[in-house]
Amino acid sequence: MDEALDPFAGLDEVRWSRMRHAYGSAGDVPELLRGLAHPDPAVRETALDGMYAAVHHQGDIYPCTIAAIPFLLRLAAHPGLPGRPEVVRLLAGIGSAEDPGELTGAYRKANQAVAMAYPLWERLLEDADPRVREAAAEVLPACADQSRTALTRLTALLAGEGGTAVRVVEGDPGVRAVEGDSGVRAAFVRALGTLARRVGEPDAALRDLLAGIVAADPDPGLRLVTLAELASLPGAADGPPVAEVEDVLQVVAAVYRSGTAGVPPAGFETGTLVGAVRRLREQEDEGRRAPRAAELVRSVSSSFGDRVADRVRLLTALLRVPDGECRLDALWPAALLIEGWRGDYGELVGEIGEQVRDGHARTRPRAVSVLQRLGPLAAPAADALVGALTAAPERVLPHPSTDEGRVAWVVEWPSDLPTVGPALEALGRTGDERVLPMLGWVLDHEPMPRHTGSLVVAFGSRAAPLVPLLRSRLRDLPCGDRHDDRRDGMAYALAAIGPAAAEALPDLLDGPVTPAVLRALVAVAPDAPACLPILREAAAGQDRRLAVQAAAALWRIGQDDGAALAVAGRCLDDDSTYAWRDGTELLAELGPAAGPYVVRLRRLARRKDPHHWLPLSAARALWRATGDPKPVLPVLERAWAANVHTRREAAALWAEIGPPAADAAGLLSAELARSRRHNASDDSYHSAAVGEDEKLLGLCRTALAAVGGHA
Repeated sequence: MDEALDPFAGLDEVRWSRMRHAYGSAGDVPELLRGLAHPDPAVRETALDGMYAAVHHQGDIYPCTIAAIPFLLRLAAHPGLPGRPEVVRLLAGIGSAEDPGELTGAYRKANQAVAMAYPLWERLLEDADPRVREAAAEVLPACADQSRTALTRLTALLAGEGGTAVRVVEGDPGVRAVEGDSGVRAAFVRALGTLARRVGEPDAALRDLLAGIVAADPDPGLRLVTLAELASLPGAADGPPVAEVEDVLQVVAAVYRSGTAGVPPAGFETGTLVGAVRRLREQEDEGRRAPRAAELVRSVSSSFGDRVADRVRLLTALLRVPDGECRLDALWPAALLIEGWRGDYGELVGEIGEQVRDGHARTRPRAVSVLQRLGPLAAPAADALVGALTAAPERVLPHPSTDEGRVAWVVEWPSDLPTVGPALEALGRTGDERVLPMLGWVLDHEPMPRHTGSLVVAFGSRAAPLVPLLRSRLRDLPCGDRHDDRRDGMAYALAAIGPAAAEALPDLLDGPVTPAVLRALVAVAPDAPACLPILREAAAGQDRRLAVQAAAALWRIGQDDGAALAVAGRCLDDDSTYAWRDGTELLAELGPAAGPYVVRLRRLARRKDPHHWLPLSAARALWRATGDPKPVLPVLERAWAANVHTRREAAALWAEIGPPAADAAGLLSAELARSRRHNASDDSYHSAAVGEDEKLLGLCRTALAAVGGHA
């Protein structure tokens, strides 16, 4: 049968079983491909999940992925088949439409196969199915060589009267109708913005077209999408702002007044990840008047880029409006702003705290989640957190809670230990001492939640009133379970409290020796004779982590450089990079006493390391051993440039070195002038990111003053 009539012609002639995907043999690919066009939507969703899970697993490209492209293209091109929008979006992912630059190997082959179908994508921009038209616009950025052609085509489609798109009427190419689908028009505008940013400075005609949509289109949602794309165009930052905050607020208000379309329930379940994401979106849309507004608010906030003060004004204003949906939708953009950019966030964080006071079933948990990610920067919301925690009628709640507006001190999980509740964790990370009695209650809760000790650590000696509870837990928590580190958490907490926790020494001695226990022994009772035999035994043992910790402790307590040098030598004689780093960190503790290893430290400081941690550690030990900055400074500059995560350590060492590191002043000043956080990432998140960047800023100021610059 002709492939124009049968999109699966030749499918069974491909030797799929000789290829593999993420989960083994690719012999199931024909079934998945056929499932993508099945009349039953549940079958289609299951097949789509299989394609994303195995054939295009986490964005990976396999030989079977490339072999599937011709059949996917036929499905996309076949009029009337169900599931075509999803197939087109799958091809956009396979073709790396989000980032087609610098592709190699199989990824480049996949991109070329998708890009060579450019005539198809141009044709589908005028398909009878609006969801296909929308999806086709999302593939265009994969066609890098056709970017300017695609720009011209999209511009023509959007240049109808009043700035609305036009399309060919099905069955009559000579008749053109006004595009009435808001989703399609928004997709065209987003694709225009993406393409324009990639090709460089857009021409005035494109800017005028987008500006006309912002000014006159009757759809406020489209105006907001267009405003975000217009503000993000290359060159826009060099001229006057495309829009002021007040203009954006007016359009946002219009979006919430008019509402947006939502996703109606599909009415079936598939038990797949794709299905779970769909159900989650259906649940989020339920009961909302403007469910798509959240994406619009996020994009328009992001479009302001480094205009941090304007973004703060925008989001603070949105958090103050009466519309609860609007306040809810402003919370994630606020989190993304604070996590990604530096600025003065006191007023904005205070407004996030007001959403905790509000107690709304949707708004409160999201506000708490945002504050949980901010560390010390959540301090302006501390009063709101204290109020919510104090008023909580139930301190222990299951996950998920049937009433999402409730605030828990402890969250219980079906098959794991409980954890500290997010509101309590957020308050603890601010350093507000009002949390200490609450942490005492949590320490006494049975079973004790995970990560309680790490919250106590942050308070240092201020947590001394908790010592009796920490001692009690040190005695009764289980030992030897590598999946349960709660006892070590107690030891780290005691170490942070220091000599004020000296009464815990017998409890520390009466249990297994771990690195956490060794640290606590030295911190709470540095002169206790009972510690020395344990430290000497650990330093002589085979456990490298224990030996390094014990040797460092012996050095700090009794200046026993013999044991420390012996352990450092064992580490450097190992064949592991991790062992070498342990050895260099230990030698850095010894300072001039590390003299016997200077030659080896010089060699390690010059060693090639893609992440630069080992050379940096060796350089620190070398500086402290010799006091000579000459071989050290180039190592710091290379690490600083190559791996942003080394910058805190590099800045701290520049501060130690002082005026001889004067050439670092330019790097330190440039870092302090950056709007973006040094560890900001669009692809990943970790809970300590904000705190680490704030710490870097402090270290940079200290280092700049030390090397002779201006803090």
